[in-house]
Amino acid sequence: MPIIGLGTYKFKKGTGEVSRAIGDALRAGYRHIDTAFVYGGEKTEGEIGEALSSLLSRPGRDSPPSAGGIGRSDLFLTSKQWRAYHGYEPTLKCLDLSLRRLRTDYLDLYLIHWPGPAYNTMARSRDRMELSPDGPFVYAKDGHGRDELAGLRSETWRAMEDALFRGKVRSIGVSNFTVGHLESLKRTARVWPPAVNQIELHPYNPQTELVDYCRREGIAVQAYASLGGQDAGRKSWSALGGKLLERTEVADVAERHGRAPAQVLLRWATQRGLCVIPKSTDAGHMRMNLEAVSDGGGGFRLSREDMEAIDSLDQSRVDVPSSDGSGVSGSRPNEKARLCWVRDPLKMLDFD
Repeated sequence: MPIIGLGTYKFKKGTGEVSRAIGDALRAGYRHIDTAFVYGGEKTEGEIGEALSSLLSRPGRDSPPSAGGIGRSDLFLTSKQWRAYHGYEPTLKCLDLSLRRLRTDYLDLYLIHWPGPAYNTMARSRDRMELSPDGPFVYAKDGHGRDELAGLRSETWRAMEDALFRGKVRSIGVSNFTVGHLESLKRTARVWPPAVNQIELHPYNPQTELVDYCRREGIAVQAYASLGGQDAGRKSWSALGGKLLERTEVADVAERHGRAPAQVLLRWATQRGLCVIPKSTDAGHMRMNLEAVSDGGGGFRLSREDMEAIDSLDQSRVDVPSSDGSGVSGSRPNEKARLCWVRDPLKMLDFD
């Protein structure tokens, strides 16, 4: 899997933005595209498929000069099963829909997007092949406990495994999974470890314990929201001390290296051994992102002092005062450090 991919979350649908971005990315040198069943109101996959069908070479047809002779086998394509499709048959149906939209026979990587379904909200697909509203696990509701949801994840993973065995996907993984979710899945998995765990990860929320666990298990970690994400509002940023791209700690490192703050944040991630999938619709920014993670010509490397300066932005835990007010008794996770999906009304059971 390439160390960097083009993220496609929140591309503007129906504007030509997706097609232009895919073309610019391929010309810049990207070979990894990350998408999901639900992106763009379930429109992004189809627009990517349309763009790739016109850009990639096929047997008996030369590729457009702008694509540089790139074929499907040169591309690493990732998509994700949506949480309305948990369970064995629903997962396979969701995969077939994604393959149809993307106009491909296989995916290089297929991920479980969320460890559980939406809570008390019917999360239906807009596709005519959607699940029936009376499906038992289209959404979670009161009365579904941890055992039921763990069993549901197991069935979803079994479908992913069978898709792998049948050649519909080349590798399988997960997204937004905690250590607890992974340990639960491990007990019933035939294929272990998952190839990837794609998680929100940036200096404010470096997820160190989860990353360490994944490394021990042989799971690659792919970071989304490396620059802070697109979901956070002014209040969220203010609670953490400002936008990552505007923090003095990042700006100082960028100035020392003659780089942009975004390049420094991407480099910080890849020097931690992570893969990144920054979204961009600007061809110049795409080239800068590629340059930031390159270890060859045009690349750069952060020093230990640089890394420590950015590490100091970690706000993933907050102190818990002792009951008698005499000091600090420990720490707990800081929910404010999570910048993505913070307004999402589709809360999941068994998330922690």
